[in-house]
Amino acid sequence: MKRKILVPMFASVMALTMNTLANADEVKNTENIEEKASQGAIELDKYKESTYKQAKVKDGVAVKVRSEGEVKLVAYTGDNFKVTGTQGEWVEVELESGKGWIPARFVDVESAPAFVTEEKVNFRKEANTDSDIISELAKGDKLKVLEVEENWVKVKNGDEEGYVSAKYLSDEEPVIEEVVVEQSSEVTQTNESSNANTSQKNNTSSNSTSSNSTSNKTEQSDVPAANTSLAQAVVNLAYSKIGSPYVWGAEGPNSFDCSGLTSYVYKNAAGISIPRSSSAQAGYGKTVSKSDLQPGDLVFFGSGSVSHVGIYIGGGNMIHSPKPGDSVKITSINSSYYSGRFITAKRVL
Repeated sequence: MKRKILVPMFASVMALTMNTLANADEVKNTENIEEKASQGAIELDKYKESTYKQAKVKDGVAVKVRSEGEVKLVAYTGDNFKVTGTQGEWVEVELESGKGWIPARFVDVESAPAFVTEEKVNFRKEANTDSDIISELAKGDKLKVLEVEENWVKVKNGDEEGYVSAKYLSDEEPVIEEVVVEQSSEVTQTNESSNANTSQKNNTSSNSTSSNSTSNKTEQSDVPAANTSLAQAVVNLAYSKIGSPYVWGAEGPNSFDCSGLTSYVYKNAAGISIPRSSSAQAGYGKTVSKSDLQPGDLVFFGSGSVSHVGIYIGGGNMIHSPKPGDSVKITSINSSYYSGRFITAKRVL
């Protein structure tokens, strides 16, 4: 069955050289395509749906992603997209607002991992329920996709190859656990702790006083307070964006994706322009260990490679814009979901 969809007839590509963008428009058409395009649609008998594929923008380019002749966004080096189909020299990708098209020569299309969506899923030797079970898989397990069949997916788990029922797999990593800390409760709890320590200081020996004072200062440092430091300005602005909706590709001021939030906050609170994508931001600044984190540091997460970034605010928490359908919030970096996906941290200030 032929499928009718609208295909962008050209893409503007900008090669990134130093700090300039060299524009180049590439027109993909033939006389037959032009004739059909003038009617508003093209019959795509060669369109192929794709599953478990991802497209990564190549080094040194920024490419416009189009849908129905309109530019939806500009994708930069390192940006990743879920691939939903291909046709000729075009790649169809998933966007926050729908779907768009990118010229295939400006992206690397690779196999995307599959994630187990339920607990205790059977990993079998063959693609049927009577086959021997190799092992049980847990929710969130990441698998390499080798082949996609109608109801089964052939995958590689470690060194072993086998099959998993397609209904228990997804190309989106499931949220296993997310511990959210409300700002108001954190401030209240810390203030109560501070008052308790102050009272205790006044009724104990000088040694006890010194110990409690040190503890009190440590707790208070995790709470945003008005001061002139750049780090505090970054944290304060991040706090002010809590509740703003996640929108893929958005850079504020009212909606953000993960790296859009960090780049917006750093630019507007500290006057520092950092790279746009999370993977590029991970190469910017000074690397710090998780144990040495300070408020204002950037924290990065992913499964194998960086795919998410947040702003550390102290107390084991970060402010970030997590995913579609969610909003900017406070989350613990030590939750089971994020602790196992922590990759690195950077100090920019």
